[in-house]
Amino acid sequence: MAKHMGTTARMLMHHFGSKEALVAEVLLALEQGFAERTAAYIGGNDSVSFTLSRMWSETAAPVMEPALRAMFEVWGHALVHPTLYRSFLASLTEPWINLLQRQLLRCGRKAAEATVLATLAVGAFQGLHLVRLTSGDDDRSEKALHTLLRWLDPDLTRKSSRPKGKRSQ
Repeated sequence: MAKHMGTTARMLMHHFGSKEALVAEVLLALEQGFAERTAAYIGGNDSVSFTLSRMWSETAAPVMEPALRAMFEVWGHALVHPTLYRSFLASLTEPWINLLQRQLLRCGRKAAEATVLATLAVGAFQGLHLVRLTSGDDDRSEKALHTLLRWLDPDLTRKSSRPKGKRSQ
């Protein structure tokens, strides 16, 4: 990495303090970039289901697997050494909960409900990625995600349960 950046390993260690801190900063930058891209494509009236579905298709792409594995590895270290990884830990849940909470509020959910649903959605989303990576069963994880999406967005459930060819009155 140092060679690619035109510096030395010693200078990287001097700047970051440790290999762990360097890895955490790289993952934090990736996480922040993803959060910015996600926030940019969320429309004012998009459902949380639409947002999570789009996020899933981006994060479950095969090219993202090494980054997800690294994130979960550092997450484990961060839980053991929270002081060293404070900024990384802060980036993993709260920004996503806040983003989805704002979206749920725009879609008409009450504040308390929006907080709980956003927390549930983020926890389930991250957990499903962990299940996917540890089991290798992409299909099962994706089916579970779509079940969560239907549950989070009652309008989707009503639309999908309506008989084809008939309109609601």
